[in-house]
Amino acid sequence: MLFHITRPDSIVLEMEADPKANGEEILNKVCHKMCIIEVDYFGLQFTGTKGEILWLNLRNRISQQVDNLSPCKLKLRVKFFVEPHLILQEQTRHLFLMHVKEELFKGSLQLDKEQAIELSALFAQAEFGDYNHNTPKYSQIYSQDPSHDTINNIYKRHKELEGVSQTSAEYQALQLVSSLGNYGVEWHSAHDSEGQEVLIGVGQEGLFVCKTDFTPVDRLIYPVIQMATQSGKNVYVTITKDNGDSVVHLFKFISTNAANGLYRAITEIHAFYRCDTVMSTVKMQYSRDFKGHLASLFLNESIDLGKRYIFDIQRTSKEVYDRARRALFNAGMAVTGCGGPRDVCGPCPSPRTEREERTCVSCRETHVLSEKLQRLREALTCAMCCEQEINAAFCPCGHMFCCYNCAGQLQYCPVCRSEVDRVQHIYLPTCASLLTLAKVKTSYSTPRGTATSED
Repeated sequence: MLFHITRPDSIVLEMEADPKANGEEILNKVCHKMCIIEVDYFGLQFTGTKGEILWLNLRNRISQQVDNLSPCKLKLRVKFFVEPHLILQEQTRHLFLMHVKEELFKGSLQLDKEQAIELSALFAQAEFGDYNHNTPKYSQIYSQDPSHDTINNIYKRHKELEGVSQTSAEYQALQLVSSLGNYGVEWHSAHDSEGQEVLIGVGQEGLFVCKTDFTPVDRLIYPVIQMATQSGKNVYVTITKDNGDSVVHLFKFISTNAANGLYRAITEIHAFYRCDTVMSTVKMQYSRDFKGHLASLFLNESIDLGKRYIFDIQRTSKEVYDRARRALFNAGMAVTGCGGPRDVCGPCPSPRTEREERTCVSCRETHVLSEKLQRLREALTCAMCCEQEINAAFCPCGHMFCCYNCAGQLQYCPVCRSEVDRVQHIYLPTCASLLTLAKVKTSYSTPRGTATSED
């Protein structure tokens, strides 16, 4: 079966897979093609029969959820938004920012004038580089055409960003957006008990009830929510008021699938952000079709025939972050051939003469040193701004993660999540000194009679 997957940056990828396969297979193929290891932050969306936007349950068969039409059109979207300093890959950060751009155009993220100017300038720096007179038209984030003074302020701010790399500009832009109130909120369109059309936002802190123009109406935080249940096209959210009474909020949807989308979102988002691990009662909750039910009765209760998982959540935010760090570390240690990555350098040819043998040994040593230097440079670079070198340690845990300026902005250590009492300035070898040592070592390792780039 043919699949067309649209990325947040509007690029369409073409994939082939068995319709009986699980949705996770498609997502893994897409992320593997983009070299993304932080797969758990993403999901696949499709359009239902009544125009509703639904998440594909990655743990169930694709054929159980979408029509067997070829090509099947899906959208790669960020399902779980996290803070920028918890994103380890540049590719992941870029897709986060592209998704955020869509939310800005929809109006779900509210900006004041100064924030809009700053964000427009950062977008321009990330997309076009340093300011010049031939710079194309700026990507605006206003719902209406900005004034002439606003455009001039964006030009001025863009000039001040000269020299800032694309990676740093994207990080700063995402950091600005993450400070907004509705960052990472998933929106669902419904009607309340009085028949008024409302938007239900599910975020890290709870539920947000808004009008269609995102004007706040009510807020239901997770500690006061007793339970959420679904019955057909309706979702019931029971909360506890300050006086101890229970109140039920009713939300009506256009279809059962749309109602199920809100019900799933409440459970999955709560588990992802607020739990240390996903409880087995959530992870293993499933239903069966008629054929699977009969098979479980007469054959084996643990049989997988006809099984459909209710929720699509297997890891929490802490588990995803730790898993991604281990995966990136293991990927960085994989060396083949002349010491370089598999996609950079293949195995050296078999030497036929003594001089060729010496040259091959030198090739291996040079690649090994280059690979070690690259790892050292990455390890000594601030993981937050991606510009400065690491020169700060968190106290009392002692972890080193970023530069002194970025460390002053954090209240908790990103590695162990313990509270930071103070930040200690430290002094490590600079990347420039390591580069000089590596060049000296490489020149000494080159055998006599072998041509070098300086000869």
